[in-house]
Amino acid sequence: MKHRQSTQNDHLERINEVLFYIHKDLQKNYGVEELASLVAMSPFHFNRVFKERVGESVHGYIKRVKLEHAANLLLFNPHSTISHSMQEVGFSSNASFTQAFKENFGVTPTKWREVDKANEKKDMSFLEKPLHVKIQTMPSFYVAYVRHKGYDRSIKRAWLKLQDWALRQGVAFSQQTMIALHHSNPRFVESSQCHYVACLQLPSSGRFYRNGDVGVMHIPPTLCAVFSLQGVYGDLKKYMDVIYHEWLCASEYEKVALPSFAIYRENHFINADERFDLDFCVPVRFK
Repeated sequence: MKHRQSTQNDHLERINEVLFYIHKDLQKNYGVEELASLVAMSPFHFNRVFKERVGESVHGYIKRVKLEHAANLLLFNPHSTISHSMQEVGFSSNASFTQAFKENFGVTPTKWREVDKANEKKDMSFLEKPLHVKIQTMPSFYVAYVRHKGYDRSIKRAWLKLQDWALRQGVAFSQQTMIALHHSNPRFVESSQCHYVACLQLPSSGRFYRNGDVGVMHIPPTLCAVFSLQGVYGDLKKYMDVIYHEWLCASEYEKVALPSFAIYRENHFINADERFDLDFCVPVRFK
């Protein structure tokens, strides 16, 4: 039993490393052989383990995350060309990009923009005061992390895993900053399919080790639009919709390939009253 658990933990650690590299640069087109060699596995074994742990084939996963990011770019950056969005996620052929996009979303990239414009009025009645934004360079964060699929209350399990890991590592969980990476846009990705990464900032002086589905990484420094937000469970998705589809489209900035992230002061997935107080950071650059 111990050997089986050790093997499962080893597989989780290797797949975590691969997912980190995939999301680090969506312009790059990784092949199965390259990713397998990265974690010292045969392509056949790697393919099987990846599908067991992620629920999708390597090719299917990479294709989906690239297309989801391209779909975001088309909506968030209305003045950029479709060719630019295509190149940002590593497609070199307009025809292949259009075909893949239509297979995934049911419409062409051009139609995707038209449909969004037709439904562009957002419900902002929940806002008690206007959004306040600061543009600032966020520092690098050294974190332990747990990946989670699904944007709902089940996210609490990811935080409990981090809490247990921190206890075993001698890290005071309650004294560390909690951060969450939001890889998916819940406006067009089903909540059950959204990818969320729970992160716990670690002391820079320490040395920490991966264990099973708990990985360790650096979140790079990046220029961000930073929004200070408060609310209860369910409100953050509404805020995200307004930030992405109202503020960003009308601003002087465009989103880059890095995921948005929340820096919690109060975490609604842990707090009994399900209230949050956080900074929501959207990586951007000047248009």
